[in-house]
Amino acid sequence: MSSHKISIPRLQSGEEVILQDKGAYKDTFRSGWKIADCFLTNQRVVIKQGSNVRLGISIKDITQLRLEKLHYVIKKKDTLSLFYKSGEDSKEYRIWLVTQDLENWKKRIYQLTLLKIDADLIERIAVQLDSEGRDILRFLWENRHARIDRLAELINAPNHMHVLLNIKETINPIAEKVVGCPILSFERSKMDPETGEKVLFSWWLLGELEGRENKNERLLDIFDEGSYLQVIMEVKKMEKSDLSLEVHGAELIVKSNKTGSTWTETFLLPAEANYNNHKIHLRNNLLEIRLSKVQ
Repeated sequence: MSSHKISIPRLQSGEEVILQDKGAYKDTFRSGWKIADCFLTNQRVVIKQGSNVRLGISIKDITQLRLEKLHYVIKKKDTLSLFYKSGEDSKEYRIWLVTQDLENWKKRIYQLTLLKIDADLIERIAVQLDSEGRDILRFLWENRHARIDRLAELINAPNHMHVLLNIKETINPIAEKVVGCPILSFERSKMDPETGEKVLFSWWLLGELEGRENKNERLLDIFDEGSYLQVIMEVKKMEKSDLSLEVHGAELIVKSNKTGSTWTETFLLPAEANYNNHKIHLRNNLLEIRLSKVQ
């Protein structure tokens, strides 16, 4: 396959190209292979011949992926078999793809379409990590994305490379053994589906998150009471012993260390606070935190 530059198809609003390659496809088992430009975006799998888009499959319609060996040119070759449903009639269709880096295409499409992340899976990965890896993974489970400087601060890393090595050499390889693909990805630009915010140059937890509490729907109040700050937040099925606090200037970090329900949340306070002499009270799923203000 030629490696010369290929032209990107017209993109939809918010669409970004993740992978592009010279390849081939066919849409029936008995049909011949057709040379094409292949694109994976955050919204579609696009098959393009010349200036014409032959297929634009929404990632939301993809139902199954698998590698199959089929005859390609004069020998059998690994191909990616992709099942999808049409938005018009809900009938299931299938195409086969050949690209130069087929395994990477399979992983990235799986991450975007079929990967499901829940608290149990996070813990299955976390138990195989060191304390730094667990903190990074659990922070991203709770917050979905973070810049590398925030992750470095979280684990008190000596530099950004320390965080990168932890992600690339420990967290993602272990995740790949557990679920078949890495679950952390660096994105130059990506839209946060919960807030609609465009997030730049951050690490993201991939996949569809299931069972994660929506912070926007939970009670949270922060009051400035003059000499002290009072934070009231809803925490479900927790004991006081499950929770721990950290205070860094005007930043409050609340952590749950409960097995099967670990999380970390960070809040910006209206003023700098002092961790000393703090008070915690938990009743009826409401956590009350009282912090003295720095004078």
